[in-house]
Amino acid sequence: MGLLTSDQPVASSVVQEDASIQMGFLQKVYSLFLLGLLSATAGAFLTMTNTDVARAVLGHYLIGTLVYFGVFFLAMAVRKMAVINVLALLAFTFISGAYFAPALMYAVLKTGSMDVVFQAAGITGSIFVGLTAYTFISKKDFSFLGGIVYVGLFAVIGIMLVNMFIQSEAATMAVSWIGSVLFSLFILFDTSRILRTHQTDEYVSGALSLYLDFINLFLFILRILSGSRRN
Repeated sequence: MGLLTSDQPVASSVVQEDASIQMGFLQKVYSLFLLGLLSATAGAFLTMTNTDVARAVLGHYLIGTLVYFGVFFLAMAVRKMAVINVLALLAFTFISGAYFAPALMYAVLKTGSMDVVFQAAGITGSIFVGLTAYTFISKKDFSFLGGIVYVGLFAVIGIMLVNMFIQSEAATMAVSWIGSVLFSLFILFDTSRILRTHQTDEYVSGALSLYLDFINLFLFILRILSGSRRN
């Protein structure tokens, strides 16, 4: 999700540099992306295995939401400040893992097994790798998806807000399928966009965009799997 960054090509973007600089930039982006996933896993594991932490997260969800977005905007604000930007990224991903842990706990309770979490992670990883490889191999510019994915994002958020009141299982499943397709498109869009719109010191921003695409796709797939199987 390319939040707080331009979606238009810039003159000083990574794509204007030579191949070795582009490769070095991408190595940083994907290394930090993977490190962010490990950090999020640690945050989720801590919440799911520690009763006191779980109670704090579940009992103060509004505060958790404010902290989640606060650290996210902090990470974006310091994205060009060496060392601090990496620490902020890891802090955000760890907090996001703790913040989304209740969704994992609910899926486990609903299905009676942790298998659904591992299956969702495996499916998400396969989709992410496949779409990433396709983007780089085909060398297509997916910037045309910008309008589609952002309109789709606001539509999904709107449906989810309405569904908080009507509590429709059918709407939940429908929005989960739509969200899965949407964030698959976001992976194509952001993977293509990073080289065109990011400068060489914005590797944290690139990693953060891909992390958000991955984690949101994972959560929607988790809802689909847990909704199709009952304990």
